[in-house]
Amino acid sequence: MKAVRVLTPGSYSIDDVPMPSCGPRDALIKVSACGICGSDLHFVKWGTLRADGQPMALGHEATGIVESVGSAVDTVSPGMRVFISPTASDGSTIGAGIHDGAFASHVVIRDAVLGKNLLPLPADLDLHRAALVEPLAVGLHTVNRGNPDTSTKAVVFGCGPIGLAAVLWLARRNVRHITAIDIADERLAYATQMGAHAVINPNKEDLPARLAELQGAGDPIRGQPTVGTDVFYDLAAGPGVIENITGMAKFRSRLVIGAIYFNPVPMNFRALISREMEITTAGPYEQELHDALAELPNVDPATLDAYVTATLPFSDFDKAFELAKQPSSAKVMVTFD
Repeated sequence: MKAVRVLTPGSYSIDDVPMPSCGPRDALIKVSACGICGSDLHFVKWGTLRADGQPMALGHEATGIVESVGSAVDTVSPGMRVFISPTASDGSTIGAGIHDGAFASHVVIRDAVLGKNLLPLPADLDLHRAALVEPLAVGLHTVNRGNPDTSTKAVVFGCGPIGLAAVLWLARRNVRHITAIDIADERLAYATQMGAHAVINPNKEDLPARLAELQGAGDPIRGQPTVGTDVFYDLAAGPGVIENITGMAKFRSRLVIGAIYFNPVPMNFRALISREMEITTAGPYEQELHDALAELPNVDPATLDAYVTATLPFSDFDKAFELAKQPSSAKVMVTFD
């Protein structure tokens, strides 16, 4: 079979590899769909993450049908329609540092356990749509870390797939006001379709002034103006984002950092003391995989259609990968039917 793998920084290859086989505790999954994640773009940029220097398989946002199972597997059976949890039982991650990845016609799930690393899909949930569970779960976990409620005024920085997922969940939670911020107008349009009440392109508008118009002004701190935002979500990892947030945040507002920063970010904690700002991060999202899957059938299909900006067959993977790099794209899906 063919599989997408990366070895040297800056490029990937679509290689002919042996069809994987099951060990006694494993399940072989025929992949149906797999989304391209922003991390996949970074993995290609970095090169392999494998400690042994061998090619690293890509793909971790996937669904499929169980084709065969090992003799010791008792919770999974052939023919089951499943979502593949990217986190393996040994702590490794499918498509991120190990030999198994879902940008291939088949993938082996080691130590397969239904309800843990394979989640059963409802009969009426499309396999392609169910592959959105992973990015939606990441967005949901990020939202949860901010503890919003119906009185919350929230801001989401970065309208890539995870930022858009955060907007969707904030809207479904009926928070008081959602503002989405990005420098790509196309992504701001997607954010509106996902439920944002307002959008700001900071390259075109004065961000603090416009945000104060939308969400009100907070009380000045040491003579400096603040905005009325309760929770800031950083899903951009852009230059100056955290500095801008902490510079305009009101007293006891919250910042959730779900974006991945690859270099250290300086912070003026002396200035933050007077704000008593709560800063936290968002990482593991195992519970939210279950929650997002349970809620997915209730999400308006038109909203999900706005989320997925392209769906291409695996034979067009090169085109799909290029589309995923574009700021005009949200989620790009690859199918294997």
